Amino acid sequence: MIFMTTTESAATGSGAPPAAIPGPAGSRLLGMASALRRDLLGTMLDGFHRYGDLVTYRIGPRWERLGPPAVAVHHPDGVRQVLTNPQVFGRRTAGFEVLTEMLGAGLLTSDGDLWKRQRRTLQPLFTPRRVTGYTDLMTAEAERVARHRPGAVDLHQLMQVYTLRVVGRALFGDEVDDVVPDLQRLVPLASDLSLARSMQILRLPLDYPTPRNRRFRRVSAEMYAIVDRILARRAGVVDGSGAGDDMLSRLRAARDPETGQPLSAQEIRDQVLVFLLAGHETTAGALTFTLHLLGRHPEIQERVATGDPDLVRATVLEGMRLYPPAHTTERRASVDTEIAGHRIVRGTPVLVSPWVTHRHPGCWPDPERFDPERFLGEHDRPRYAYFPFGGGPRSCIGEHFAMLEATVLLGTLLARYRVESLDARMRLEPLITLRPAEPVRAVLHARQAAGRST
Repeated sequence: MIFMTTTESAATGSGAPPAAIPGPAGSRLLGMASALRRDLLGTMLDGFHRYGDLVTYRIGPRWERLGPPAVAVHHPDGVRQVLTNPQVFGRRTAGFEVLTEMLGAGLLTSDGDLWKRQRRTLQPLFTPRRVTGYTDLMTAEAERVARHRPGAVDLHQLMQVYTLRVVGRALFGDEVDDVVPDLQRLVPLASDLSLARSMQILRLPLDYPTPRNRRFRRVSAEMYAIVDRILARRAGVVDGSGAGDDMLSRLRAARDPETGQPLSAQEIRDQVLVFLLAGHETTAGALTFTLHLLGRHPEIQERVATGDPDLVRATVLEGMRLYPPAHTTERRASVDTEIAGHRIVRGTPVLVSPWVTHRHPGCWPDPERFDPERFLGEHDRPRYAYFPFGGGPRSCIGEHFAMLEATVLLGTLLARYRVESLDARMRLEPLITLRPAEPVRAVLHARQAAGRST
């Protein structure tokens, strides 16, 4: 989740802010910036409960000449409007600019014609049929987790290793255990630095040698060094002919179906970095939160452990409802427009938050209750009452991969173990993605299977 600073907003639009949209006043100097930095999720949820489906947040000094404040959009109809109209609500925001500085111009961060070409080129790699081809790999890695010795574990640590091994083998046809410690150190650091930089009122170019800029550039360079090291050891295996069956081979062989253009070497580096990071971080979080919830609700866990695939899938979906990995995202109004009859002036930062909308009582009765049956059978919820993978043309390309990876692990692990969560609550860290702020403690109790020793 990233906010555009007020100084950047002023450069792109003019006119009076949407004063008719209510919101908290905040401090005279910084508005709501301090409250959002201190407790983003709680502040936004409180804003929704106090002010409704549209909430104004002043970020930065409260001078109107600096541009319009941010507007949070929580009703599913408004979310649909924001996510499905890229010509009106664009991605040229501080947050995505900073992520581009950190991760390059891959599918996550690119925009415009570049993004369209990358999406056309990469989409065939993530069709349901292609993704199903990774089932055996995921099953083998899930069984590796299920061979863990009974006893106390950190669920997040366990899920990070699982998802990193899956994405490493899928990408490179190789194990990446040697880079797991470095990535576990670098990913939250990169996320924290990116979030902090995107929220600066005055954001200096990275060429300025400030301590914060040097640290930002060093972390980015370390992550690219990991990618380059893996690519180098694969250079003798993958020759670009597309002969391999891993995703890297397919990246190198991929062509834009409209122009026949391949991805450049730099684009492949950028895509690999994004796939490596986003491909493990979000799914690890979703699995961690879902297992923690099951560990707090043993009666639901026992039903899921029977292996009903519909229930397993529903449980993952419900876990992501309560703990969406992509908790908040931002767009910027490219033109003057309206949402729910309220004027949104050009340059306005517009926020949508699964964390809040997934708790909208108009769509989710008793919204804080963990209930996988919400996702079984028919329902009449609006499409954008639930959007953990985003929506519109920028919906997550890896949705099928992530869901298969999560359901395979959940079914495999619960067939072998009963999970007992040791903590009633988790402290959360809403960085670029939602993470637990501390180890997620649990105990794995071996199940006794008929005819098999555990």
